[in-house]
Amino acid sequence: MNNIKFVLNGCDISFIAEAPEDITLKQLLKQCDKIKPDWCACGICSVDKVRYGSIDTEIIIGYDSIAKATECSCTIEEAENDN
Repeated sequence: MNNIKFVLNGCDISFIAEAPEDITLKQLLKQCDKIKPDWCACGICSVDKVRYGSIDTEIIIGYDSIAKATECSCTIEEAENDN
């Protein structure tokens, strides 16, 4: 299985994230709702668009999970109803 790397981009902060390439938008959004950034964050775009190059992944998103891969300025919360 291949993963895609992308940027969760905002006004004051951004995160390099990675997820399975066949994840559905519904699954991706469900996991991203658990991210509580320390500063304003408001968008998503491809890594190529921002030209982050070989920067390490900071957030790993799975079909039903999300976790920090490295220390970054956010908190990952468990959803109340994770179904």
